[in-house]
Amino acid sequence: MSTPQARIEAIANAAAEWREPDHPPRESAVADTLQAPNRWTEEALDHALNRWMQRLTPEALADWLGDGAPETPTTVGVLHGPSGPLVGLRDAVAVWAEGHAYLGHTAKASPALLPAFSRAVVDRADNIDAEFVGKEPLLERATAVMAQPAREGADAVHEACDAHGIAPEHRLVRPSQVVVAVLDGHEGDDAQGGLAEDALLYDGGGHRRLALLWAPVDLPPDPYLEAMARFRGVFPAHEDTPGALQMQKAFLEARDAPHAHAEGLEFLMSRGEPDVPSPEGHIRWTEYEDLDTVAQWIEGHRSALAAVVARKPLHDQLPEAWPLRTPGDLHLPPLMDESGHAIVDVLRALR
Repeated sequence: MSTPQARIEAIANAAAEWREPDHPPRESAVADTLQAPNRWTEEALDHALNRWMQRLTPEALADWLGDGAPETPTTVGVLHGPSGPLVGLRDAVAVWAEGHAYLGHTAKASPALLPAFSRAVVDRADNIDAEFVGKEPLLERATAVMAQPAREGADAVHEACDAHGIAPEHRLVRPSQVVVAVLDGHEGDDAQGGLAEDALLYDGGGHRRLALLWAPVDLPPDPYLEAMARFRGVFPAHEDTPGALQMQKAFLEARDAPHAHAEGLEFLMSRGEPDVPSPEGHIRWTEYEDLDTVAQWIEGHRSALAAVVARKPLHDQLPEAWPLRTPGDLHLPPLMDESGHAIVDVLRALR
């Protein structure tokens, strides 16, 4: 039987190979993903894979997961969500390292990446059990379930777990959520570039969607728009994105609402009230007189928010209880953020 350290080494060794964009299994999985029903580009997939695989080192995994193991392994199901190409990767990695049997179910938007990476891990370990199945067989066989559904799908996951006798303490359901950024006008090139990545990497989507920028009154948006344009020069928009934004652009023009967009409509920004605009790729710019205004809004919408993005020096002026992030880390969070700790807590409850 393999040890926790041996399983961690297997995961890390697979990740080391997958850091190479021309690694054949990775190339094949990326090609299959680009043919799936999503709006992700090859550049975005490569960026996400590179950064995630760089994080899966033996040291980082051991720091996150520890070296314990369950006395009696069980079966853990992971319902991988549709909102990002690698949604649920951390869940899968934690289950493999812990030594439980893993059942995965992928969304149609991302059918290939996680199965291909799991094969690479299983090939390097003596006792990592990984299988991909349909949703119903997963629920029938699993003792515990982790899921990252679309926001409107969370209730259905809980109902399905109830129907299959999966106890509340043995499930972790984290629906897609929105994100806001708080600006103070002192964002430099790095922070502006990070905000552009957070807003546009998955063409305005992702499991955590940055949809609203809070900005001081009279702060010109031009530098932030320019950063988004530069980002688009490196990470081109999906070919379907301009068409998806065209109707909303026409609507804003008909209402004479302040807005700006890239020349080819690869992104759209509008100025107005603090809400979550449609569709993905449309970002709202909302002005504030003082941070108290922002705080009141965030506290009123806290349950729907995944994170508040702000440059690091601004964190000291914001409540510590907020899920603060720095620009550029939104879609590729640290292993040990709140979600990472929640994964570990659920698995340790099975020991």
